[in-house]
Amino acid sequence: FGSTFINLGIVPGDGGAWFLQDLLGPQRAAELIFSGRLVRAEEALRLGIVLEIATASELQSQALQLAASIAGKPPQALRLAKRLLKAARRLDLPDFLDLCAVFQGMCHNTQDHAEAVEAFLDKRPALFQGR
Repeated sequence: FGSTFINLGIVPGDGGAWFLQDLLGPQRAAELIFSGRLVRAEEALRLGIVLEIATASELQSQALQLAASIAGKPPQALRLAKRLLKAARRLDLPDFLDLCAVFQGMCHNTQDHAEAVEAFLDKRPALFQGR
């Protein structure tokens, strides 16, 4: 991994300067962008650039396992959680917390929430219907 634009005499033109600062903070982002150095997988994991490291033979299995885990969650709550993550980048905290409260109220009124609570109390996996 690397932000190697500087090595070619150019600047990050793909949003990397914005994304790296958001992900790693301004100091580490500047070091990577200004140095143009490559980062090995282990360091990328430590820095939070990647979530996990997998061998080539494990990659598809691990990716499918993560995808299945996410796909098994309540669809409406998942959709709203995605919207919250995006909104967090552009809203002030008080406005963001208001949006969280609205979305939480919406989720409390779904059949999937009732199913999740029942499943938790029954100590069984929940079966979500997207309702």
